[in-house]
Amino acid sequence: MFVLAALLIATPVEAAQSKTDKTNIICIWTDKQKLKALTIMTFDSISGKVGILSVPLFTHLDINGHQTTIEALWNREGRAGVSRRLAELLEITIDGQITFDQPVIEQASGVIGPFEVKGHRSTLLQAFEDTRTERRKDDQDVLRAIAANIISPGGLTKVPKLLWLFTTQVDTNIHPELMLQIYRVMDHQGPTILTKKALRGRDYYQDGYRYRYVEPATWKSIMHEISA
Repeated sequence: MFVLAALLIATPVEAAQSKTDKTNIICIWTDKQKLKALTIMTFDSISGKVGILSVPLFTHLDINGHQTTIEALWNREGRAGVSRRLAELLEITIDGQITFDQPVIEQASGVIGPFEVKGHRSTLLQAFEDTRTERRKDDQDVLRAIAANIISPGGLTKVPKLLWLFTTQVDTNIHPELMLQIYRVMDHQGPTILTKKALRGRDYYQDGYRYRYVEPATWKSIMHEISA
């Protein structure tokens, strides 16, 4: 789910100017109006590290005593409501947003083509769906494999097509300077600058719905963990 964001962000591109060394971007995947996945990406301009936090759509939220989830909040308040609530819980400023619709993921998957992760071939679209449906847990390995593909001599020919997708088919307020900076850092330091974690918590079911309860301390610490 996070793979396409990191991939396109690893192609030549500044979110709204951050007041710190870190820029935080909310990355949203949709199928028309339906929310499919959500991640928060943070880029540290000092260390060059890129951290990605995957936020399950069934993550429990308590808003004014009302129990809800990320997905339900999206359905009521859209991107603005979800961004505002996550910024409060994670104690960060969200500097920009990227929203990918399903056709963009499919087109990007075609541009990238198959890649190998630990000896197994996959595609961006397959990896996205496997992660979203929890059939695979090695998201970080997938991300690094795709990044390695893109910064390889042969993969550089794919960059212009991915940049075209980003600039013409993606809803975003990110503009090219930040992307170019990240691409150069990754090309110099390699894919290991990319770290990905899922928002951890305790899963439970109530009235037939799945929730993930996240401890307050985890909300406060997780963004530091992925960029450490």
